Amino acid sequence: MTLGFLTDGRVEDVAFAAAEGFDCLELALFGDTPLFDDSSAFKTALTEHKIMLAAVSLFGQNYFDEATGEERLVRLERVIALTAVLGAPIVVFGSGSGAVTPTVGVRKLLPLIHDAQQLGLTPAFYNCHWENVVDRPTAWDEALPLAPGVGVKFDPSHPTQMHRDWKAELYHAAPHLKHAHAKDVLEVGGKFVADPNPGLGSIRWEEFFGLLHHAGYKGAVCIEPHSALYTGPRRYDFLKFSRDYLRRFLN
Repeated sequence: MTLGFLTDGRVEDVAFAAAEGFDCLELALFGDTPLFDDSSAFKTALTEHKIMLAAVSLFGQNYFDEATGEERLVRLERVIALTAVLGAPIVVFGSGSGAVTPTVGVRKLLPLIHDAQQLGLTPAFYNCHWENVVDRPTAWDEALPLAPGVGVKFDPSHPTQMHRDWKAELYHAAPHLKHAHAKDVLEVGGKFVADPNPGLGSIRWEEFFGLLHHAGYKGAVCIEPHSALYTGPRRYDFLKFSRDYLRRFLN
Protein backbone atom coordinates (compact mmCIF):
# COMPACT_ATOMS: atom_id res chain seq x y z
CA MET A 1 0.00 0.00 0.00
CA THR A 2 0.98 3.62 -0.50
CA LEU A 3 0.26 6.60 1.75
CA GLY A 4 -0.69 10.08 0.58
CA PHE A 5 -3.00 12.98 1.22
CA LEU A 6 -5.56 15.18 -0.53
CA THR A 7 -4.50 18.31 -2.36
CA ASP A 8 -6.27 20.97 -4.42
CA GLY A 9 -3.40 21.01 -6.89
CA ARG A 10 -0.91 23.27 -5.13
CA VAL A 11 2.66 22.78 -6.29
CA GLU A 12 3.88 23.32 -2.72
CA ASP A 13 1.90 20.26 -1.64
CA VAL A 14 3.90 18.15 -4.08
CA ALA A 15 7.18 19.47 -2.68
CA PHE A 16 5.98 18.83 0.88
CA ALA A 17 4.89 15.28 0.02
CA ALA A 18 8.31 14.50 -1.42
CA ALA A 19 10.22 16.09 1.45
CA GLU A 20 8.18 14.30 4.11
CA GLY A 21 8.20 10.82 2.62
CA PHE A 22 4.66 10.54 1.31
CA ASP A 23 4.21 8.21 -1.65
CA CYS A 24 1.35 9.86 -3.48
CA LEU A 25 -1.30 12.57 -3.65
CA GLU A 26 -4.96 12.71 -4.55
CA LEU A 27 -6.35 15.73 -6.38
CA ALA A 28 -9.65 16.58 -4.67
CA LEU A 29 -12.08 18.88 -6.49
CA PHE A 30 -15.41 20.36 -5.45
CA GLY A 31 -16.06 22.47 -8.54
CA ASP A 32 -14.10 23.96 -11.41
CA THR A 33 -10.34 24.29 -11.07
CA PRO A 34 -7.65 26.37 -12.81
CA LEU A 35 -6.07 23.02 -13.70
CA PHE A 36 -8.76 22.58 -16.36
CA ASP A 37 -7.02 25.33 -18.32
CA ASP A 38 -3.41 24.71 -17.36
CA SER A 39 -2.20 21.71 -15.36
CA SER A 40 1.39 21.84 -16.59
CA ALA A 41 3.00 23.20 -13.40
CA PHE A 42 1.27 20.62 -11.20
CA LYS A 43 2.10 17.77 -13.57
CA THR A 44 5.73 18.90 -13.84
CA ALA A 45 6.02 19.07 -10.04
CA LEU A 46 4.69 15.52 -9.72
CA THR A 47 7.25 14.30 -12.23
CA GLU A 48 10.19 16.21 -10.80
CA HIS A 49 9.45 15.17 -7.22
CA LYS A 50 8.58 11.59 -8.22
CA ILE A 51 5.20 11.71 -6.49
CA MET A 52 2.46 9.50 -7.90
CA LEU A 53 -1.02 10.96 -8.41
CA ALA A 54 -3.17 8.14 -7.07
CA ALA A 55 -6.58 9.53 -8.03
CA VAL A 56 -8.56 12.59 -9.05
CA SER A 57 -11.87 13.03 -7.20
CA LEU A 58 -14.90 15.25 -7.78
CA PHE A 59 -17.22 15.64 -4.80
CA GLY A 60 -20.65 17.11 -4.17
CA GLN A 61 -22.19 17.21 -7.65
CA ASN A 62 -25.91 16.62 -8.27
CA TYR A 63 -26.32 15.59 -11.89
CA PHE A 64 -30.11 15.47 -11.53
CA ASP A 65 -30.70 19.11 -10.61
CA GLU A 66 -32.81 20.68 -13.36
CA ALA A 67 -30.97 24.00 -13.27
CA THR A 68 -27.36 22.84 -12.97
CA GLY A 69 -27.27 19.10 -13.72
CA GLU A 70 -26.03 19.39 -17.30
CA GLU A 71 -23.35 21.87 -16.27
CA ARG A 72 -22.14 19.44 -13.63
CA LEU A 73 -22.05 16.58 -16.12
CA VAL A 74 -19.77 18.74 -18.26
CA ARG A 75 -17.63 19.37 -15.16
CA LEU A 76 -17.31 15.62 -14.57
CA GLU A 77 -16.38 15.16 -18.21
CA ARG A 78 -13.60 17.74 -17.75
CA VAL A 79 -12.43 16.00 -14.56
CA ILE A 80 -12.18 12.71 -16.44
CA ALA A 81 -10.12 14.37 -19.16
CA LEU A 82 -7.89 16.04 -16.54
CA THR A 83 -7.35 12.70 -14.79
CA ALA A 84 -6.05 11.22 -18.01
CA VAL A 85 -3.81 14.24 -18.72
CA LEU A 86 -2.28 14.06 -15.24
CA GLY A 87 -1.70 10.32 -15.50
CA ALA A 88 -3.76 9.26 -12.49
CA PRO A 89 -5.26 5.77 -12.78
CA ILE A 90 -8.50 6.37 -10.86
CA VAL A 91 -11.29 8.93 -11.10
CA VAL A 92 -13.67 9.18 -8.14
CA PHE A 93 -17.16 10.73 -8.11
CA GLY A 94 -20.70 10.38 -6.77
CA SER A 95 -23.94 9.43 -8.47
CA GLY A 96 -25.94 12.60 -7.88
CA SER A 97 -28.82 12.59 -5.43
CA GLY A 98 -32.35 13.92 -5.06
CA ALA A 99 -34.95 11.30 -5.90
CA VAL A 100 -32.44 9.17 -7.76
CA THR A 101 -31.94 5.47 -7.02
CA PRO A 102 -28.57 3.74 -7.37
CA THR A 103 -29.69 2.16 -10.63
CA VAL A 104 -30.89 5.45 -12.11
CA GLY A 105 -27.75 7.22 -10.97
CA VAL A 106 -25.38 4.74 -12.57
CA ARG A 107 -27.35 4.57 -15.80
CA LYS A 108 -27.24 8.34 -16.21
CA LEU A 109 -23.47 8.31 -15.77
CA LEU A 110 -22.77 5.27 -17.96
CA PRO A 111 -21.67 7.32 -21.01
CA LEU A 112 -19.08 9.17 -18.91
CA ILE A 113 -18.07 5.96 -17.16
CA HIS A 114 -17.42 4.38 -20.55
CA ASP A 115 -15.48 7.48 -21.67
CA ALA A 116 -13.26 7.16 -18.59
CA GLN A 117 -12.68 3.49 -19.21
CA GLN A 118 -11.82 4.16 -22.86
CA LEU A 119 -9.09 6.48 -21.56
CA GLY A 120 -7.72 3.65 -19.42
CA LEU A 121 -9.12 5.01 -16.15
CA THR A 122 -10.84 3.14 -13.35
CA PRO A 123 -13.97 4.95 -12.10
CA ALA A 124 -14.99 4.58 -8.45
CA PHE A 125 -17.93 5.85 -6.40
CA TYR A 126 -17.08 7.46 -3.07
CA ASN A 127 -18.96 6.10 -0.03
CA CYS A 128 -20.15 9.45 1.34
CA HIS A 129 -23.85 10.29 1.00
CA TRP A 130 -23.09 13.86 -0.16
CA GLU A 131 -24.84 14.09 -3.55
CA ASN A 132 -24.43 10.33 -3.87
CA VAL A 133 -26.66 7.30 -3.36
CA VAL A 134 -24.09 4.64 -4.32
CA ASP A 135 -22.65 4.83 -0.83
CA ARG A 136 -23.25 1.53 1.00
CA PRO A 137 -23.48 -2.24 0.51
CA THR A 138 -27.11 -2.42 -0.68
CA ALA A 139 -26.43 0.32 -3.22
CA TRP A 140 -23.20 -1.30 -4.45
CA ASP A 141 -25.01 -4.59 -4.94
CA GLU A 142 -27.68 -2.83 -6.99
CA ALA A 143 -25.56 -0.46 -9.03
CA LEU A 144 -22.13 -1.93 -9.68
CA PRO A 145 -23.28 -4.91 -11.79
CA LEU A 146 -24.60 -2.32 -14.28
CA ALA A 147 -21.09 -0.88 -14.74
CA PRO A 148 -18.46 -3.61 -14.88
CA GLY A 149 -15.05 -2.44 -13.74
CA VAL A 150 -16.38 0.42 -11.63
CA GLY A 151 -15.39 0.25 -7.97
CA VAL A 152 -15.59 1.93 -4.58
CA LYS A 153 -13.52 4.54 -2.78
CA PHE A 154 -13.92 3.80 0.94
CA ASP A 155 -13.60 6.16 3.90
CA PRO A 156 -14.52 4.70 7.32
CA SER A 157 -15.57 8.08 8.71
CA HIS A 158 -18.77 8.24 6.65
CA PRO A 159 -20.53 5.13 8.00
CA THR A 160 -19.14 5.97 11.45
CA GLN A 161 -20.83 9.37 11.41
CA MET A 162 -24.09 7.69 10.38
CA HIS A 163 -23.67 5.18 13.24
CA ARG A 164 -23.33 2.25 10.87
CA ASP A 165 -20.78 -0.58 11.08
CA TRP A 166 -17.85 0.66 9.01
CA LYS A 167 -16.00 -2.65 9.35
CA ALA A 168 -18.90 -4.62 7.88
CA GLU A 169 -19.17 -2.11 5.04
CA LEU A 170 -15.44 -2.19 4.28
CA TYR A 171 -15.51 -5.99 4.31
CA HIS A 172 -18.42 -5.87 1.84
CA ALA A 173 -16.62 -3.32 -0.33
CA ALA A 174 -13.42 -5.38 -0.53
CA PRO A 175 -14.08 -6.99 -3.95
CA HIS A 176 -14.79 -3.54 -5.41
CA LEU A 177 -12.17 -1.50 -3.53
CA LYS A 178 -10.10 0.79 -5.74
CA HIS A 179 -9.08 3.65 -3.44
CA ALA A 180 -9.24 4.61 0.24
CA HIS A 181 -9.38 7.69 2.43
CA ALA A 182 -8.20 8.05 6.02
CA LYS A 183 -10.30 10.50 8.02
CA ASP A 184 -11.20 10.12 11.69
CA VAL A 185 -14.32 10.96 13.72
CA LEU A 186 -14.38 12.69 17.09
CA GLU A 187 -17.60 12.41 19.10
CA VAL A 188 -18.53 13.32 22.67
CA GLY A 189 -21.59 11.70 24.22
CA GLY A 190 -22.57 10.31 20.84
CA LYS A 191 -22.56 13.77 19.28
CA PHE A 192 -20.29 14.72 16.39
CA VAL A 193 -17.51 17.19 17.25
CA ALA A 194 -15.02 17.12 14.37
CA ASP A 195 -13.35 15.19 11.54
CA PRO A 196 -9.77 15.07 12.82
CA ASN A 197 -6.85 13.55 10.99
CA PRO A 198 -6.29 9.82 11.59
CA GLY A 199 -5.12 8.97 15.08
CA LEU A 200 -7.03 11.78 16.78
CA GLY A 201 -10.50 10.24 16.87
CA SER A 202 -12.32 7.00 17.60
CA ILE A 203 -11.67 4.89 14.49
CA ARG A 204 -9.37 1.95 15.15
CA TRP A 205 -6.91 2.23 12.31
CA GLU A 206 -5.25 -1.08 13.08
CA GLU A 207 -8.58 -2.74 12.24
CA PHE A 208 -8.98 -0.63 9.11
CA PHE A 209 -5.57 -1.67 7.79
CA GLY A 210 -6.12 -5.21 9.00
CA LEU A 211 -9.17 -5.44 6.74
CA LEU A 212 -7.24 -3.87 3.86
CA HIS A 213 -4.46 -6.40 4.24
CA HIS A 214 -7.00 -9.22 4.55
CA ALA A 215 -8.58 -8.08 1.28
CA GLY A 216 -5.20 -8.00 -0.45
CA TYR A 217 -5.55 -4.28 -1.13
CA LYS A 218 -2.41 -2.79 -2.70
CA GLY A 219 -3.63 0.70 -3.57
CA ALA A 220 -3.38 4.14 -2.01
CA VAL A 221 -4.65 5.35 1.34
CA CYS A 222 -4.94 9.14 1.30
CA ILE A 223 -5.28 11.23 4.45
CA GLU A 224 -8.16 13.69 4.16
CA PRO A 225 -7.81 16.85 6.27
CA HIS A 226 -11.37 18.04 6.83
CA SER A 227 -12.37 20.15 9.83
CA ALA A 228 -11.09 23.73 10.07
CA LEU A 229 -8.20 22.98 12.43
CA TYR A 230 -6.81 20.34 10.07
CA THR A 231 -7.15 22.36 6.87
CA GLY A 232 -5.80 25.60 8.36
CA PRO A 233 -2.30 26.91 9.12
CA ARG A 234 -1.28 23.69 10.92
CA ARG A 235 -2.35 21.42 8.04
CA TYR A 236 1.18 20.19 7.37
CA ASP A 237 1.83 19.53 11.07
CA PHE A 238 -1.21 17.28 11.33
CA LEU A 239 -0.39 15.53 8.07
CA LYS A 240 3.04 14.64 9.49
CA PHE A 241 1.41 13.39 12.69
CA SER A 242 -0.94 11.08 10.77
CA ARG A 243 1.87 9.95 8.47
CA ASP A 244 3.86 8.78 11.51
CA TYR A 245 0.78 7.23 13.11
CA LEU A 246 -0.32 5.26 10.04
CA ARG A 247 3.07 4.14 8.71
CA ARG A 248 3.22 1.28 11.20
CA PHE A 249 0.22 -0.37 9.53
CA LEU A 250 1.63 -0.39 5.99
CA ASN A 251 4.00 -2.91 4.49
